[in-house]
This record gives sequence, structure tokens and C-alpha cells, in this order.
Amino acid sequence: MTTKCKDRIFLVGPMGSGKSSIGKALALVTERPFLDIDEEIVRYAGKSIPQIFEDVSESGFREIETEVLKRCFNYNAVIATGGGIIGREENRKLLKENGLVVYLLADVETQFVRTSRDNNRPMINVSDRRQRLEEIFKVRDPLYNEVKDFCVDSGKHSIHDCVEQIKAKLKEFEWKV
Repeated sequence: MTTKCKDRIFLVGPMGSGKSSIGKALALVTERPFLDIDEEIVRYAGKSIPQIFEDVSESGFREIETEVLKRCFNYNAVIATGGGIIGREENRKLLKENGLVVYLLADVETQFVRTSRDNNRPMINVSDRRQRLEEIFKVRDPLYNEVKDFCVDSGKHSIHDCVEQIKAKLKEFEWKV
């Protein structure tokens, strides 16, 4: 069905879409390691994401994010990306060329509920978080759709159901599951 690189699965989607939770569960059932790009960025930079934003702004953070993305190509893994990774054209190209891309869709209300107690997200550290999430989603949704091989609605399904849907799709793509 496809000649795409079968070494890795990238999970893309907005904040609160379940990339980390679903990624960990998917890694178990596919017997692959799990990598979270945000965690790898913290390890690479030696500081928290809010501190990186403070020190080098969003553009500096995005440079680090691209470098860490490239380092992830060394692994046959399930990789949870950061919500904004698709903002750079270079990253969209890298994602499409280096793995299967699953878009975990979550509506803005789901994102708002799931991120309501998380203050480690500089992009939504504003007074009207819901409005900011809507603004971000409006810009990023077309980019997620551009890079995806398929989409799973993680706002309407449990982690288990999302993993089962992904497993079924992987079989269509001739992956061993």
C-alpha cells in the first residue's frame, strides 16, 4: 500500500490530544520503544520547556525541536511529537519522509479540559486559554492534515480504542502488529 519508511510511527496533534498516553500504550502493543520529543528536548537542552522559551523564545525552541526530531530517526520507535512541530515546513517534510504519521484529533473543548491543570505549556500560558487553544487549532489543524497518513479522533475515544484503531490501520499499511 505504501513505500514509506516503516521504522517509526509519529503521533501528531494538538496539546491534550493524548500523544504521550496513546503513544506509550501503542509502543507496548507494537513492541517498540516510546519516545516523547518534548522529554527529549528537555534532556537535550538541560532545562524545562518554559525555561527554553524564556531563554531563546519560541523560534529558538523550534530550532532545538527540529534537531531533536532528526535525532529520533536513530530509533525504530513510537514517537510523540510536540503540538507545534508541524509549524515548520522542514519538520512536516521530515515527518512525512521518515515514518507513518498518525494525527490524533481532539476538539478544542477536550484540549481545554485536558490541559486545564498543566502550567508547563508556554503556548497557552495566557489569561484566556480556551481562546488561545482555538487560535492555535485553527492554524495547526490544516498542517496536521497535510502530514497525516490517517487520523484517529482521540477526543471521542478511550486510549484503548485509539490504540485498537491505530493497530487496525497499521495492518492496512502492512505493518507487523
